[in-house]
This record gives sequence, structure tokens and C-alpha cells, in this order.
Amino acid sequence: MKKYLLPFVLVLAISVSFAFRPDEVHLKGVIEDSTCAASKTQMTPADSRVACVKKCLKNGASAVLVVGDKVYKIANQKAVVKFAGQDVSVDGTVTGDTIQVTKIAAEKS
Repeated sequence: MKKYLLPFVLVLAISVSFAFRPDEVHLKGVIEDSTCAASKTQMTPADSRVACVKKCLKNGASAVLVVGDKVYKIANQKAVVKFAGQDVSVDGTVTGDTIQVTKIAAEKS
């Protein structure tokens, strides 16, 4: 019986460690461009913000996720471009100050 218990416990522990990923997060913020996010300037109204972010992205800035005072670089830019300037809910994996987005949805106003 004991010889079967140890492998079972090891398999269970490994399974639990893969199921729980502490670096996966759910965040709510705004998709902005790296240029304006660095200046901490808030654009209003929302239509102006969307147009400004889209223009900056078109001109070579990177999309970033701004959550309060924290700015996350986005590893997979193509996943978020259509949400430029919008309030979003994001699921992803954070490594340092960069997020790999796995799921993104626009927040309802």
C-alpha cells in the first residue's frame, strides 16, 4: 500500500502545481499607447482618447495596458489593437512588467 501512496501523492502535487498559476491575472484597465501612457496624460472625452491612441499606434507606438498607476507592456500586440483607447477586462500571464494576453473584452460603460 505504501509503495502506491508516494507516486499518487507526487502526481497529485504536480497536477495541482500546474493547475494553480500564480502569475495568471485578471485585470481591468485601459488599452493606451506607450507614448501617452508614459506622460500620464488622461484624454477626455472617450472618443478623443480612442482616436489619439489609434493614431499613436499607427505611428509606431506600442499598445500598453494601464491599470491605475501601473503600465503593463503587452507581449502580443495584435490581440489588443482593436481595443485601442477602450476600458477592458484582461486575463493573461504577467512576467515582470509585461503581460501575455490570453483573453480580452471591452468593459461596458
